[in-house]
Amino acid sequence: MRRLKVRLRLLRRNLRELRVDEELRREAIAASVQRIFWTAPLLATGNLLAAAGFWLRETPAAGNELLWYNLIITVNLTVSAGSVLMWLFAWKIKRPETSTRVQTFFVYVVAVYVLSVGLTITLIDQLVMTGITPFLICVVIVGTFYYLEPRNSLVLFSLAYLVFRWVLPLVGDNSVNVIHSNQVNGLIVTTLGLALSLLGWLAFRRGILQQRTIEGQQAKLRNLAYQDPLTGLPNRRFLDERIKAEVSMVRGQQTQSALLICDIDHFKDVNDTYGHLGGDDLLRELAELLRKNVRADSTLVRLGGEEFVILAPGATLEEGTRLAERLRELVEGHSFTVDGKEVRITLSIGVSTLFGTEGARDYYHRADRALYQAKALGRNRVAVAVEQLA
Repeated sequence: MRRLKVRLRLLRRNLRELRVDEELRREAIAASVQRIFWTAPLLATGNLLAAAGFWLRETPAAGNELLWYNLIITVNLTVSAGSVLMWLFAWKIKRPETSTRVQTFFVYVVAVYVLSVGLTITLIDQLVMTGITPFLICVVIVGTFYYLEPRNSLVLFSLAYLVFRWVLPLVGDNSVNVIHSNQVNGLIVTTLGLALSLLGWLAFRRGILQQRTIEGQQAKLRNLAYQDPLTGLPNRRFLDERIKAEVSMVRGQQTQSALLICDIDHFKDVNDTYGHLGGDDLLRELAELLRKNVRADSTLVRLGGEEFVILAPGATLEEGTRLAERLRELVEGHSFTVDGKEVRITLSIGVSTLFGTEGARDYYHRADRALYQAKALGRNRVAVAVEQLA
């Protein structure tokens, strides 16, 4: 009983490998269209060379051999032209903006087309021989070149075998034993094609899932690299990159930007009274308060410790000063909660604008000096960088 349960779990796990979500379906179809685009010219060339090879041979005198000879040349030329059209259509629809429905229809039409070609050439071959090699080749092409959903693949190869089994006795003068042998071989061939298709699908699915996992991990790493773990705000590294882009805009006189540095007054007293965990709670609450009261296009960053920086793109020095004063009054009138107790704090804020000449290390120096000026003047106030007043 235990072995049966284990086997059932393994079966369920294997069946999960065959599941299809919409994104996976789109990616599989898009990849199949790309494969058709790259392989269709080779198939066209191969069929053209095959037709030329038969044409250069000595023409049979008469009978089935002459009919076979003419049909083989005609079919190969037709298939070569069809492959060129297939390539042109693939070139047209392989663009990302093409709907998945159109691409899906195209891929399955191509799959049916390739199987039909293999079946047709095999039936023509029955006029002079007993092999089913063309059918085998085309089944392998469909099973390996295109990423078909498992259930669709099962239907496709099952129908291919049923048609093969039904039409095979209608062509040629082969004995019952030969026909039966070819029907059995056709079953093996289509089963092989189905197996190759399933293996290809599983490999593609695993590759996509691994890629998604890697991309998700990379996104998390990027977030960790640019995010302050305490408050969830962007960090200094993020601000450095954002400033570089903003400085370029200011340098090109396409915009102007205000920079605010906010520092909590006497934050050490909070830590001494409520402990560092209490101080962390206050920082998180302050970060959320500031985030809700700056513009959506502004960048709010925790610079470190109890310092926060706000980059307000498009804001003049006067507008930046008004923003700083509004935030200062907001924090002064806000009641913070630490360990269930009401705590009041104030902010000192330094304001400057970007000149467009700042480097990675000195973009905030003027605002920082203005902050120290606000501290020196008694805290809980806004000071503007002296260079901006001239």
